[in-house]
Formats: sequence, structure tokens, C-alpha cells
Amino acid sequence: MISRNIILLICLILFTATSATASTLTVGKDQAYTTIQSAIDAAKTGDTILVNEGIYIENPVINKNGISILGNNKENTIIDGSNKSSGIRIDQANNVVISGFTIKNGGGGGSEVAGVTLYMGNGNTISNLNIIDNYVGISLYKGSNNNIVSGNIVDSNLGKLGYGIYLHTSNDNKIFNNNIKNNKVGIYLYDSKTNKFYTNNLLGNKDSQAYDNNGLNSWDFDKMGNYWSDYSGSGAYVIKGAKNVVDNFPQDKAFAVKSEAVPTQPGEKAVETGKSTPGFTVISFVISLIAIGIFNRRRK
Repeated sequence: MISRNIILLICLILFTATSATASTLTVGKDQAYTTIQSAIDAAKTGDTILVNEGIYIENPVINKNGISILGNNKENTIIDGSNKSSGIRIDQANNVVISGFTIKNGGGGGSEVAGVTLYMGNGNTISNLNIIDNYVGISLYKGSNNNIVSGNIVDSNLGKLGYGIYLHTSNDNKIFNNNIKNNKVGIYLYDSKTNKFYTNNLLGNKDSQAYDNNGLNSWDFDKMGNYWSDYSGSGAYVIKGAKNVVDNFPQDKAFAVKSEAVPTQPGEKAVETGKSTPGFTVISFVISLIAIGIFNRRRK
């Protein structure tokens, strides 16, 4: 026979667990957090960090899973890396969302440094960014797999490497709906495979539009390729690197790059910091009453 105390303890644990929820942390002048990094340090899995307009001269590093960092307006919410390191870096973290910023002056340091660096990160979303004047625009580095890169303007990243988007030993990523222009090389792949590239515009990249050193990636999807500003308009578009690397369905008109809907983290519907989701609290309370009722009936 289960004792009443045990039942009450189970109900209390259930009530406490279901009352927990995601929080929203706001960054900006006169806010609790004045730097993006301080908000990241305080955030927990499922939290959203909202960043007000302004210029943030810092190099935020994200090393925890499942947080969203959202700029209020990508034209006026600016991360300036001051060429000290990456503009923003996801470091061995998964299911992170970054959206709504201009990111510039990411440089210095190792070969993975970029405006946005994903280092051994999986399942992340990089969207709706202006990425300009960095060592590299976006770097997916060393086992950064199953990420989405979409809705971005990747422009004039002309550092030592000068790649717009760089994949180094990273697989199964989806890169689509981006403007990649005026970089040294638009997209550069090193020992990366089964990545998909489609509905991107590659425009006026100076040394090469794209380079794929092993040819184990897809440059079109569902009969939809990319727009290449140097395409002659006849047959497949040949990509530099390994043999037989082609976009089978190059487009004759540039795509209109659209803003992407930002995925939500589990529990992200909470509006106020620390407030619980009402449905969970009500359900746990009802379960507690039912459990106590069952116990009392058995006693009779």
C-alpha cells in the first residue's frame, strides 16, 4: 500500500517540474543585461535572449544547448567583433537559434574564425542575418552537422580566406535562400559531404562562386538549383573542385531572398520571465487532486 506521504511527494515533484518554463532575457541600455554575453551566461536551455537595437562590441560565445538569440532589427542591431575573434561563436552547443543581426569585423585567431562560427555544433539555425566585412562570413567547422543556414545576406567577406560560407569536415547541413555576394569565394567546402545547397544567389564572388573538393554534396534539390551570376545559360553549372561537381538545375533569374520564420525552443511561449505555462500548472494541480482522492477512497 502506497503511503499518503509518498503520493503527496510525487504530486509535489510533478507540480514543481511542470511549473518550470523558459524565460525571456532582454539585452540593451537600461536593461538587466547590457551585453549579449552576460545574457548568454545567465540563460538556461529553452530561454530566449532578445537584443535591442544598438552596437555591441563583443565576441559572444554560446556553449549551452537550446537557446535563441534574436536581434530586434537586423539593420540596427549590430555585433562588431573588432577583428579579435568571431563575431559570434556556437561552441560545441546544439539547437541554438541566431537571427536578426548585422555581424561584422569577425577576424583574428584560428582558421574557423568568422562572422558566425559553428564549432562542433549540431541542429543549429542561422537565419536572417547581414554578415559583412569578416574574415569569413559563416564557418561550419569540425563536425558541425545537421544545421540550417537560411535567409542571410553574406556580403564582402574579404579576409585572408575570404569565404562567404565555409564548411570544414561538416555534413548533412542545409544551406538555402541566401544572398552570397562579393566575397573572394562564395561557398568553400573541405572534406564535407551530403550537404544540400539550393535556392541561393551567388553573385560576383571574385575568385570563385563555389569550390567543392570531394564532390559528395548536392548543389540542387527537388529540381531546384541556385542562381549563379556567371552562368552562361546552357546546361548544368560546373563547380570548381572535384570532377563532376555540378548544379543540375541552375536558375536563369535571381531568387528573392526571404526572411525565415524563427523556430521556437521548447517552452518558449512564456511571455514574462519566470512565469510558468498556465496549462501545465493546472494539469499538475488536477493530477494532484485526483491522486489524493484515490488515496482517500482506498482508506475508506
